[in-house]
Amino acid sequence: MRQIDTAARLSQVLAAEEQLYVELRDLLQHERECMLNLDADGLERAVEAKEAIAEEARLLEESRVEVARELARAVGVDEERPRLSLLCEALGASGAPLREQHSRLVALLGAVGELVEANASFAHEGLEQVQDTIEMLGRLLPQEPIYSGAAMPGAQRGTGRLVRSVA
Repeated sequence: MRQIDTAARLSQVLAAEEQLYVELRDLLQHERECMLNLDADGLERAVEAKEAIAEEARLLEESRVEVARELARAVGVDEERPRLSLLCEALGASGAPLREQHSRLVALLGAVGELVEANASFAHEGLEQVQDTIEMLGRLLPQEPIYSGAAMPGAQRGTGRLVRSVA
């Protein structure tokens, strides 16, 4: 009975992790849209939301590891950090629901990883374009100043000197 209760608790933690990673996947897609639309405010909100999700993911991972250890002891698996696939195998037929959750979670983590990589690549390309533009604009600057107040003869200073200095 203890084994069934522990497996059910692990299933609950996995369901919460799955939901969290679905939220993260959606947020990463929104982040990409913000980058494409040059929406700095939306991008800032997305980063703040990602930080909150990362903290929640850390807490869920700690819960999953704790419950997985408990389940491992119940089914006779002697590992400090038991893998879900090993626990599912040890549970046999009764581990089928956990196996399905594990498969969905692995696929979801793969999708999240791809989105993270794609967004990082897109951001890096944008940064390179900005740096290239700054470098190009820097080469267009004259070596010496074109306009200088010191070049104006002193006799011409008086009424209207601002217009003559700028012109």
